Amino acid sequence: MAPHKDIKEVLKKYWGYDSFRHNQEDVISSVLSNKDTLALMPTSAGKSLCYQLPALCKTGICIVVSPLIALMIDQEKSLKAKGIKARAIYSGLSSQEIEIILNNCLYSKVKILYISPERVSSRLFISYFEKMKVNLIAVDEAHCISKWGYDFRTSFLKISDLRKYHPQVPILALTATATNQVVEDIQKKLLFKEENVLKSSFQRHNLIYTVFEENDKIARIQKIAENVGGSGLIYVRSRRKTTKIAEELQSLGLKATSYHAGLTLALRNYRQQQWIEDNINIMVATTAFGMGIDKPNVSYVIHYDLPESIEAYVQEVGRAGRNGQKAYGILLYTPKDINALRKTIEANFPEKKYIQNIYNALGNYYHLASGTGQDRRFDFDLISFSQTFNFDPYIVFNSIRILENSGLITFSEERNLFSKILIIVDREQLYQFMLDYPTYSPLLEAIRRNYSGIMTEFTIIDENKLAKQCYETEVNIHNALKKIEKYGILHYDVKSKSPQIVFAQNRLNNDNFELSQEQYYDVKQTNQQKSEEFIQYISSKQCREQFILNYFGFHTNKCKRCDYCISERNSQKPIDIKERIYQDILSSAKPLTYFANTIAYGSKDTIMPIIRELLDEELIVLRDGLLIAKE
Repeated sequence: MAPHKDIKEVLKKYWGYDSFRHNQEDVISSVLSNKDTLALMPTSAGKSLCYQLPALCKTGICIVVSPLIALMIDQEKSLKAKGIKARAIYSGLSSQEIEIILNNCLYSKVKILYISPERVSSRLFISYFEKMKVNLIAVDEAHCISKWGYDFRTSFLKISDLRKYHPQVPILALTATATNQVVEDIQKKLLFKEENVLKSSFQRHNLIYTVFEENDKIARIQKIAENVGGSGLIYVRSRRKTTKIAEELQSLGLKATSYHAGLTLALRNYRQQQWIEDNINIMVATTAFGMGIDKPNVSYVIHYDLPESIEAYVQEVGRAGRNGQKAYGILLYTPKDINALRKTIEANFPEKKYIQNIYNALGNYYHLASGTGQDRRFDFDLISFSQTFNFDPYIVFNSIRILENSGLITFSEERNLFSKILIIVDREQLYQFMLDYPTYSPLLEAIRRNYSGIMTEFTIIDENKLAKQCYETEVNIHNALKKIEKYGILHYDVKSKSPQIVFAQNRLNNDNFELSQEQYYDVKQTNQQKSEEFIQYISSKQCREQFILNYFGFHTNKCKRCDYCISERNSQKPIDIKERIYQDILSSAKPLTYFANTIAYGSKDTIMPIIRELLDEELIVLRDGLLIAKE
């Protein structure tokens, strides 16, 4: 194990920190001692550092298996900005790109390779992996390996196969959400040499859990936004709702916008940045939003629709109050929402015959014969495909998700990915081509000037920027690059304007197509159970925080902050609120708005009479807008 001072030096050099957070150091030390390690760390606890830093402390390369494409791309960029060589392989990359990345991992000093779980078992990856000098295998979102876990994926079950190629290399499994049953299963499925679990408590002393049964959700959101203030995040279940709710909030004078995967990449990035920079106060989004986004000052997270599990809820609510300031996790529901959740879980699992029909239709749609198609990728238009075969789009979407979790295909909703190019000739050959074909010389010169590393790896380009520099249209630049590619000078991977489907394995015929008990029925049953557990959370006569922590195997006292604790205190000891308000003023003078805007004390109708009582009793005075305790 590297000495701790070496660890601190690496931490300071690349991340600029003097000390670790939570149990980061314990996890890193365990990994550097070559121990298989399962780290349970809450959202925002810095899980990534637990494999990134050890990767730099040891010779060789760290393989990170992650199902989150957006996070992989973001971390690759972030590490490169720190001067750390990192690469990522995920669905949507061409075979040329993948092979070049793997070559770089084998022969250059790449320290961290991110790879999707579907790629782990590919022959191409394994052929390179077994030759690599691997120092660590990290598994992010490790709960996906357990059929009892949130978001189970059969592709994760193949990860343990990597151990036979490098049996001495430790595995680090990371997750923010795992029950005791899932903790045991993760270690079993990843073939841990011995049990080794390092837990960080999920308890957030600044986070207040609140549940409201509310028919007029918009009015409630307005009240929360006005009283709590700051930056907020509202989760809904459909794209249509994001737009509708954002527009309703805008009509009330609130600075709100919407976000979902159907928007262009440019628009998503713009709205995300507006929210991060506090130009927009409220983001209304589907649950995909927020992954990998570090915005410390989120004052509240509101669930307009019910999440499907406690695990999902904790992940999403955990995006509030990362700066340590008071923040709220607020759930709005009606009895109809509970029934809708149960129906949603049922609808998420179409009958097996429908799934098989849709799988066959995909093969026919893309003209794939049985036994062919592995690693082939295609643009996918859900509506067009559904209309072609007279399918219900909702059933198609859910069937595709099951096919993906079964390891047959991968599906990415990412749109408008950047184009990438790689020059595949040497400098002398490139120069000669520019002399022989001067028409293309300004474009190639602009590419060389703007993009470093273009001759060693696929590099993201901006056709619009190149068009402006060459005084051409973007269409002409696109056509020129396609023609140069035909001359064998470069590879040009054109950006996609549609979601993409990749066949993870060759197309199966009807006789070989099968969804196992584990892939279908067990997952369905688990999802139904988890939704019922969340419904229990809503109706529970128990401290909200206590309920959540108990669910994950932690035991704690009542939080005294959630809506249940406050209502219990109000019903049993009505004088407590008055005493708390007085003690608050006694500790330091407070503006009147402090109590009016603090929902933890109750409504304005409750607070203001108490303030008047304290004034009448001359325990406090109002001076220059401040409430001051009399001496």
